Amino acid sequence: MQKKWLSLALIPALALASCVKVDDANNAENLAALPEVAAPELSLDTMRDITKELSLDSYEGRAPGTVGEEKTLALLTKEFAEAGIEPGNGDSWFQDVPLVEIAAKNVSDLSIKGGTGDMSFQYGPEMVITSYQEQAKIDVTDSEMVFVGYGINAPEREWNDYEGVDVKGKTVVILVNDPDFGTESLEGEFGGRAMTYYGRWTYKYEEAARQGAAAALIIHDTAPAAYGWNVVESSWSGPQFYAQSANGGSNQTKANGWVQKDVAAKIFASAGQDLDAMMTAAKDKAFKAVPLGVTASMSFENDISKMNSKNVIGMIKGKTRPDEYVLYTAHWDHLGRCKPAPDGDDICNGAVDNATGTAALVALAEAHMKAGAPDRSIIFLAVTAEESGLLGSKYYAENPVYPLNKTVGGVNMDAFGMAGAAKNVVVVGKGKSQLDRYLEGALQADGRVAEAEPTPEKGFYYRSDHFSFAKLGVPMIYFEGGEDLVDGGRAAGEAISQDYTENRYHGPKDEFNPDWNWDGVMSDLKVYYTVARMLAMTEDWPNWNDGDEFRDIRDKSRAES
Repeated sequence: MQKKWLSLALIPALALASCVKVDDANNAENLAALPEVAAPELSLDTMRDITKELSLDSYEGRAPGTVGEEKTLALLTKEFAEAGIEPGNGDSWFQDVPLVEIAAKNVSDLSIKGGTGDMSFQYGPEMVITSYQEQAKIDVTDSEMVFVGYGINAPEREWNDYEGVDVKGKTVVILVNDPDFGTESLEGEFGGRAMTYYGRWTYKYEEAARQGAAAALIIHDTAPAAYGWNVVESSWSGPQFYAQSANGGSNQTKANGWVQKDVAAKIFASAGQDLDAMMTAAKDKAFKAVPLGVTASMSFENDISKMNSKNVIGMIKGKTRPDEYVLYTAHWDHLGRCKPAPDGDDICNGAVDNATGTAALVALAEAHMKAGAPDRSIIFLAVTAEESGLLGSKYYAENPVYPLNKTVGGVNMDAFGMAGAAKNVVVVGKGKSQLDRYLEGALQADGRVAEAEPTPEKGFYYRSDHFSFAKLGVPMIYFEGGEDLVDGGRAAGEAISQDYTENRYHGPKDEFNPDWNWDGVMSDLKVYYTVARMLAMTEDWPNWNDGDEFRDIRDKSRAES
């Protein structure tokens, strides 16, 4: 889970995603009784064996366009076929996803001139940089630096950090997250504590490009970014994948990157500014961009290659309503080779993220086949390039094999936690759709509860594949095993989660562990089975709740069916 994209046309609506309030009483109309579903035996061996296989060093971290992709595709098609499901794209298991790979090399230091003296900062430990442009050589020379606060242009909120400043050809310096970060409530200009899409780094680069900037540098700060510099460095220092475009990315900035917070502080001090004071000022709507009076230079070369990566699609055809579809999604890719660990290991195996979710697709396919064909068809979609910006799911959603207005809804699976059995599950975007009702029904048998995510400021709603479908109207639910553990409670769960984030997430040590406790995984897998099976056995068409930003999109889509 890492990089996410969004079209400009949807930004004003979707920026509200984490803070929409709905009245559940207004959403009870036309809801059929939940069908009774009994989960068949779910295979721990399948989950464990496929997770282990996908995590092997021989898969090289499952980056698109590598031997890791070839091996992953071969494994998935073999396992899907043995489970008894059908190819999901006519006679093919695959959907081509056109990508371009850009790998920076011979990266210069970030050179700062002016102010109290010239400075330079090293690629990797102090800054990272890449380009969305398909250019063999990138040069940004003596580009004036401008601090643009949070880099937000939101007319519907009467907020524009670019007002009154021309940044064409300049390097903009931007804060991560949005101005409400650090508040306790969900009230505020930008959803209070909950991050909006304006807080995501993807938006900030998009807006910088629209403003004509030559380069955009985001100041990394661990708490508002929701991950440490180690994640930034490992995620951005290798080859990057982007969707192929007709213009080769010529409308993008030349360079996009991150700088460490202490690097930014030195640059600001050289410019006669205090970074902390500027960060405080940027939270006010009256903030105006600040030219720093220093220039930035950077250069690097790009190795560029185009390819067709692949989504893998399997299906179980419904027996009474085969042209109505229930969707499972999980991403099969990870980062490939990345910054080496101290022991020299440079393969980001992605065992938890997301070999576990990929294995779950197979285990669930087996279970649904054991139960027999449901009334509606079930689609098993393993998508590529999630780590590069939800590119595989985005491509499918915009080029669906099965019509979105005939897709009832779906369940996304991204990284099963290995903390053991929990009393709860955590729903990212709880309260947004009527799918919550199906989840609550599935949890009742186990005496578990569904809770809202405890850290909405981290913006997880925009960081996994459900979002590609949600923004086009398809009700999707994304939940994970909770941190209120049966053994150890919340304190133990939070400690395990923190340890994973700090020491394994997007790093070489996200590896298969034969000593993992699979109890929680298998409990969650049962819930994933039950939710989708209920959707496949009902005549109901659950919708987004009244007042949710996706409701109108879905209503218009269904009206065309």
